[in-house]
Amino acid sequence: MLRLACKLTFITDCAFLCNVDHDSPPSLSGLQDLHLLCFGSMKRMSRLFISVLALISSQVISPGGAPCEDLEKQVEAIMKRPLFKGSSFGILVTELETGKVVYAHRPLALQAPASTTKLVSCGGALGILGEDFRFRTNVVRTGDLEEGSVNGDLVLVASGDPNLSQRPNEKGRLQFVNRDHSYAGFSEADLVPGDPLKILREIARNIAARGVREVKGDIVVDDGLFKEANDSFVGSFSAICINDNLVDFVISPGARPGTSARVTWQPSLDPVKVRIEAKTVEKTGRRRLWVENTSGPASFVVKGTIPAGSSPTVRICKFSNPALAAAHLFAAVLKKEGILVKGKPQQATFGPAVYRDYEVVAQHISPPFSEAVRVCLKVSHNLHATMFPVLVGALHGKRGDRVAGYGKIREFFAKGGLAVDSVLLQSGSGGGRSDSLSARFLVDLLQFMARRKDFSHFFDALPIGGIDGTISGRFKGSPLWGRVRAKTGTLVYKGSFNDQWIYLSKALAGYIDLRTDKRPNDMLCFSILIANTVSPDRSRAVKDLFSAQEDILEAVTSHWKKDTGSVPRKP
Repeated sequence: MLRLACKLTFITDCAFLCNVDHDSPPSLSGLQDLHLLCFGSMKRMSRLFISVLALISSQVISPGGAPCEDLEKQVEAIMKRPLFKGSSFGILVTELETGKVVYAHRPLALQAPASTTKLVSCGGALGILGEDFRFRTNVVRTGDLEEGSVNGDLVLVASGDPNLSQRPNEKGRLQFVNRDHSYAGFSEADLVPGDPLKILREIARNIAARGVREVKGDIVVDDGLFKEANDSFVGSFSAICINDNLVDFVISPGARPGTSARVTWQPSLDPVKVRIEAKTVEKTGRRRLWVENTSGPASFVVKGTIPAGSSPTVRICKFSNPALAAAHLFAAVLKKEGILVKGKPQQATFGPAVYRDYEVVAQHISPPFSEAVRVCLKVSHNLHATMFPVLVGALHGKRGDRVAGYGKIREFFAKGGLAVDSVLLQSGSGGGRSDSLSARFLVDLLQFMARRKDFSHFFDALPIGGIDGTISGRFKGSPLWGRVRAKTGTLVYKGSFNDQWIYLSKALAGYIDLRTDKRPNDMLCFSILIANTVSPDRSRAVKDLFSAQEDILEAVTSHWKKDTGSVPRKP
């Protein structure tokens, strides 16, 4: 749907932003989808009841159980800043080891979680699939291999691996950049170093090494593992995922105003075809660049303007049909390896079970699933988080869709004692219009994950304040630098009535690591959900929102350390 900056963002009632994919607006039929995809039924617990209960549960508690008026006044002053005159807060901070409440303000209030939803989709998938689960992407032949010729098709059977790209490195890990390319067009973004067709090329080399010199049939990509292929937030998706099913464009100004912009792109292999209509304008002109799909499986046009002398700009555009585009790319890399292809690139949707009796001629085995979770949480990857519940449904449920996947994830957390019936989730990424949960639920989830054997992988996957991921630029100069491991969440709309932005959600949830040699268990769990913040300046508002979250965490942590005598070691 929309691609955004290092956090989930949604925009409505506006003309467009750079490189926005336009999907059909939601209709009343979405209410039926909500019923099907809700994480847990509300039963008899109404939102009004939860809101009233949350209001009376606002409290500040010291580790000894006594109210702390100074802390309450500090946090209240933050919440009363002018920016938050129409906002509502849901906050809960607890000790990780004991579960004792350190601070609470409306912890049961249902609010939009935005990208903190990824704690649910990633945590659930990690627990169900296992930290050591590996994707196995097979290529099979449907005909005999005689004297180097395949008398049939080559079929790449999609496994749901979201990282068939340059991310896998020689150490068995997945690399990432803090400003992921999938957000290009809404904020600054960087490309992951390397060739996005790295895995496809390795597969093609392995096929050639088996003695294949000719394919008399078609080159097929079967993405039938997923029975659902569209999400209200990320748009179309697939069980095949080459370079996040994106083409990356780096756009630079031409030699002088009036000339065409200079554009490079990746993957740059045929069949990717690009027409350049973007123009260079005067230095004082406007930078406004976007890319559109045209006819064909991988055809694009670059449009807009870029000022002379300006720095290169990254933009992206999705493959309109990921499976068919992947088939074309696969055929092209096979040809690069000297394999003659007589048939055509094709898409199939039968699913992996159909190919069990066919000979595998090449296989790619991914790094452990814990690495995929790490990429998803570090950069807040919307597409990957959307895929995970569908993947769980395909491998452990009745079918490859969100209903089946979230059913299994709901069972997983319910067995852990979480109150899943008060949670509604429509999207694995957190972009669903109906997504709602509480600060209490997120803290309960964090405490539950901390009790599991795979906690070290979950903890390692979270962004580190001031160091990496979506909070690499936060907590600078703060006593909490390097101590916060947390997932961000941002959900923002722009209205046309008065040109204001409304942050429906600015969320942050995770852990504060205050451990010392003498106090090895000093860690806090927290969730801060801020809803309905209005501002004419989107960029300034998000900074002020995050500053408020930082200030609350510093105030609570300072109060807690005084009462416990905790003096954390340097991170």
